Amino acid sequence: MDRYLVLPFWLSGQHLAVALDQVVRVLPALQSTPLPGAPETICGLANVRGKLLPVVDLARRFGWKTPELTLWQPFIWLTSSTRELLLPVDQVEAVLACSAEDFTATPDPRVPSSLLRGVVRSSDGLLLIQDVELLLSDADEQRLDALLATQEGRLDAAR
Repeated sequence: MDRYLVLPFWLSGQHLAVALDQVVRVLPALQSTPLPGAPETICGLANVRGKLLPVVDLARRFGWKTPELTLWQPFIWLTSSTRELLLPVDQVEAVLACSAEDFTATPDPRVPSSLLRGVVRSSDGLLLIQDVELLLSDADEQRLDALLATQEGRLDAAR
């Protein structure tokens, strides 16, 4: 890997990024509806182009204080191997191309986190690269699947 393209963003005062190949697009603030019984890291569901997408509270997933949602808050629309997700963040920056020597992948002992894909050194400091596949635990994925199936069943019955 010669270059690694990431989309940097800020959340709870921390500088993070996601791999660009997992970003569908960045959206303006969205209204989400709470989903009763959802895992703690799910803020709710948002309707994007007729799709019900789970909204993930990444700050809570990391054990950080969850920032209040604001009118101008961007949402990053992500795709994982199992589903599409929305990630509300404080601010999104321009795409960054990182060189391979500046990227340290997990499970390197210098990056002791099971939630990250790795760390990138940049001129502004370290950039934590979130592993989109690990935004939700396996148990959270199963619980969300069951809830979404129930919601879709109710929508079909109402039609």
